[in-house]
Amino acid sequence: ALLSGARNEKNTKLSQEVVDRIQKLFPDVKGSLLPAWILLANTYASSGDIEKAADIKIELHRSGAKKKAGVTLTEFDGKIWRFRAHDQSHPDSAEIHAQVDRMSKKLIEYGYKYDASWVIRTIEADETVESLLCGHSERLAMALHFIRNRKPKRIQLTKNLRICGDCHQFTKLIALVYQCEIIVRDANRIHHFHINGQCSCQDYF
Repeated sequence: ALLSGARNEKNTKLSQEVVDRIQKLFPDVKGSLLPAWILLANTYASSGDIEKAADIKIELHRSGAKKKAGVTLTEFDGKIWRFRAHDQSHPDSAEIHAQVDRMSKKLIEYGYKYDASWVIRTIEADETVESLLCGHSERLAMALHFIRNRKPKRIQLTKNLRICGDCHQFTKLIALVYQCEIIVRDANRIHHFHINGQCSCQDYF
């Protein structure tokens, strides 16, 4: 909880102190500390210290630790659909990505701005903040519902990792602009995004 809060506040000093304390108190615990190290790396990345974040991730890779891949599941027409970030495996993949772009443009009209602090790695030459964030798995899963049912009243998603702050803000606005309730169960809690643009977590995630 401390690490998650420090990540949201971009407080690298507190994040580092918490991880150091965990290592001191639990020296024999290795594998289960992976999420703590990833949160620490993400905190450095969000604060602009991409190099420090990369160093931590390189060290994790050398140690043999493997980060869990993010996956979002959703049900439509009695079938479970599975999406990973930038997924191209769905039969309607091109239309899904186009729908994400349409949703993003519409939200920008309502004041939405991409939050680059949630891009936690170096951006390659052929990438942008927009292209990286728009490829997140929960946005693709939401887009599926909007291309199959133009005016869905309720969407349910399940994500195996924490929802990122930019996707959280994006989903709040989608619920408001499209007047569609969205339920997202992530690794920490169940988020109920209401049609008034608010989330049941009160922006604590």
